[in-house]
Amino acid sequence: MNEPVPVLQFVNQFAIGGAEGQFVARVRALPERFRPVVACVRKEGPNLQAIEEMGLPIEVFALSGSLARANTGKQVMRLAAFLVQNRIKLVHANDFYTNVLAVPAARLARVKVIASRFDLAHWYSPQAHLVEALACRAADAIYVNARAVRDMCVHEEAADPRRVVVVHNGIDLATFDRARMEPPRAPVPALEVGADGKSRRPTVVLVGNLYPVKGHLDLIEAVEEVRRHIPDVLVLCVGEGIMRPSLEQQIRARGLKETVILLGHRLDVPAILGRAHVGCLPSHAEGLSNAVIETMAASLPVVATSVGGNVELVEEARTGHLVPPHRPALLADRLVTLLSAPDRARKLGSRGRARVEAELTLAVMARKTGELYDAVLAGQAPAERIPLAA
Repeated sequence: MNEPVPVLQFVNQFAIGGAEGQFVARVRALPERFRPVVACVRKEGPNLQAIEEMGLPIEVFALSGSLARANTGKQVMRLAAFLVQNRIKLVHANDFYTNVLAVPAARLARVKVIASRFDLAHWYSPQAHLVEALACRAADAIYVNARAVRDMCVHEEAADPRRVVVVHNGIDLATFDRARMEPPRAPVPALEVGADGKSRRPTVVLVGNLYPVKGHLDLIEAVEEVRRHIPDVLVLCVGEGIMRPSLEQQIRARGLKETVILLGHRLDVPAILGRAHVGCLPSHAEGLSNAVIETMAASLPVVATSVGGNVELVEEARTGHLVPPHRPALLADRLVTLLSAPDRARKLGSRGRARVEAELTLAVMARKTGELYDAVLAGQAPAERIPLAA
């Protein structure tokens, strides 16, 4: 029997977030023909424990501030030596810093390298965008999680389309379903659950950190209109971030303190979703949202903005509704439509769940990742071997 191929999984840090969670899931579910080796730039974050529980040692290639410092070159050389010493055949970088370090190190060590892009880089400076684009163009393949991200790489950054492969994020449904059936780990203000396991009030959930790009202010404005039609509506916002003071001010000013609840960071998102009726994501820009996938997995219809990867997940009038960004009135209309028709909402939610079961599981993601690794190791153009994700 052939020995598993050693693949270096390289990540900046082990933070809480969609991309970081997918990193852990991908390492855990890697096909047996590959052996994961883990490295990072910063050995910190809540997801670190999950990697350590797998019994995987973690090598650190620490940066010291700006990439323009001499230490960056030192870490590239250290990484190249590590690849040779450990007979690594393939490096999979997972974010900005690891893309920039891994590509030159892999070239020095004469091993294959995959760069990753998991968002539309809307907050990058022009210089950072250029640096990462150049690194990705020099990689053997670019791993992206949405067609919108692929289009950015190909049309804005001149990446070779034959080397850009879409592998949608995946969810471990068995683990998710167990968590969904459990009670919330901490109290959820204003949530009162009925005999059917759902909130007694018509309830909307938004899962997303409190950053301007996530569109919370649009939702708050929309909720003011929703409440005119559905006075007892409840909106639960899961996540934390710099927008909290502004959001709290708007909630007070609009008289929504009993309607819009900011829950902060939660580790029981599946349980909260399981008690709601509709999911919402009013982002102004988005890659492929794990929050939307989890909302669909909870059999909830989704009202989302028609940006980035949202249009790949939400099928208009089939699994939910899409609205243009920055349009609170339309957002309100779609929320009222679903909250006022629970039977239709359940039907759309069931279709969303079926879509996740068919295309967005951890097993599907692991299989496609393995196929990409096989193609790169064989020196093939991966996008020609692996069809563009549906």
